[in-house]
Amino acid sequence: MQGHMTRRELVAAAALMVVAPRPSLAAGGLRDVTPQDAFAALQTDSSILVLDIRTPREFAAGHLEGAININYYDRDFAREIGALDPARTYVMYCQAGGRSHALMRAFSQSPFRNVMHIPAGFSGWRRQGLPFVK
Repeated sequence: MQGHMTRRELVAAAALMVVAPRPSLAAGGLRDVTPQDAFAALQTDSSILVLDIRTPREFAAGHLEGAININYYDRDFAREIGALDPARTYVMYCQAGGRSHALMRAFSQSPFRNVMHIPAGFSGWRRQGLPFVK
């Protein structure tokens, strides 16, 4: 189908959106965190931006308070991710960790320096009984 990008192409586009030296995960502050650690960070730092990369339908069913939704499957995904400020601090998740894990690999090749990834995803957040909004 013309004009349709695969997930692999989207992730590759996100990784290539900015030409920059490749930082290491440790130096870049890109890290996996538990839902509890993400919740604690959000409670102590109101400047953290929550990034939900699920579909709008998943987002509407429930999401972290204050989250912005950028659909991983949208053809403009790479452009929307590229429009974010790489100097900000982010908490990022998807439903169960697959999509967000792929984006973390892309972030490791970009200027993003401080991203907390919830590998358990929104499902793990809910299993822990942490608050969310609909």
